[in-house]
Order: sequence, then structure tokens, then C-alpha cells
Amino acid sequence: MTGSTGHEDTEILRVLLVDDHLLVSEVIIAALGAMERLDVGAVGSVDAAEEAIRSSGRHDVILLDYDVPGMDGLKGLARLLDLNGGGVALFSGTANWHVAERAIKAGARGFLPKTMSVKALGHAIRLIADGELYLPPEMLLEQANSQAEAELKPRELRVLGYLCEGLQNKEIGNELQVDETIVKMDVKSICKKLGTRNRTHAVIEAIRRGIF
Repeated sequence: MTGSTGHEDTEILRVLLVDDHLLVSEVIIAALGAMERLDVGAVGSVDAAEEAIRSSGRHDVILLDYDVPGMDGLKGLARLLDLNGGGVALFSGTANWHVAERAIKAGARGFLPKTMSVKALGHAIRLIADGELYLPPEMLLEQANSQAEAELKPRELRVLGYLCEGLQNKEIGNELQVDETIVKMDVKSICKKLGTRNRTHAVIEAIRRGIF
């Protein structure tokens, strides 16, 4: 998270939606327009967004659809970031975490899925306007899961897989051709990295996270 730019509660935030789906734009404008202190406009392409910025100045938040005309991968994002001086977030129903991660590294202020509620969208817009980085809870969880899985060493992943199959330490040792004490150490390390209390909890957590 970054430091706040300190928008006052009474300040009207200028929001630009860049989406070529007319129905989606109309619904979002109506929903956000009903909220206090939000001035929302919409255009259907990156080129049109650039024209809007040139003609009316910087917007506090730009919600940029990943599939809008002119995106060309993430080049459209770079163009709007440069012209608007930041404040651009991906707003998509199709982009995954890997796309969102690339966008954030390129300077995007977050990823807002189109499945989020209007209330959550309004909250995210205000966070971004204050200089914060917004990611939906499910992506934060996915990121944490990926990080935890990456921290597991190859043998620990194999041990965890055998734990999920219900094998005991001695049986796992026989499968891996290592001493049972090594397996015990691996199990302890796995529990620590997954933040679990014991081997049973580790299995439950591995299945919940989709590791196995």
C-alpha cells in the first residue's frame, strides 16, 4: 500500500470509465452517479480516453477495461498512465491475476473485477484516488497461496502430496528413500510455511488452497 494523497471528504472525484460495452457503462455510471462526491464519465476506447483527458484535464481515477479498443496488450494502460499522471486501474471481467500483476508492475493502481458490488467499487475508487493500491480479497488470497506454494521446496511438495494421500511418515520415507526423521522435519517445515498447527491441518489447508 502507498501513502495517501489526502483527498478531502468534500472533494468531488472525477472518474472516467473506459469500456466499449454500452450497457455496462450505462449501468455503472448510473450506480456510481448516485453516490456522493463522484463525477463519472465514460468513453469506449483508449483513444477516446486520451481525448477526454486532453480536453477536460486529469481524472482522479480511470477504470480501464482490459479488452477495450486501443489496449494492445498493456500499451494502452501505459499511454493513459503517462497522459493522466497515474490513477489508472484495470477494470475487467476476463483478466486473471497474472495480467493484473503485470499491470500493477507497469504502474496500474489496482485491479477491479466487474463482479464486485457497487458499494465495493465505490470504496475501491476512493482508495485509488487517495493513492492506495486496490486488489480484491480473492486475488490477495491467490497471491498468498501462490507465494506459500513457491516457498515449499520440491521434496516438501512431494511430502505434502503423500500427506494428502494419507501416508504416514515412515511410508513417506520409504517412498522418497529418506530417513523418517527427515520426513518429520519436512512436515514441520510444511506446517510452518502454510501456517498450520499439524499435519492434518496442513492437508486441509493444501486442499483448500488448491495446491493438491
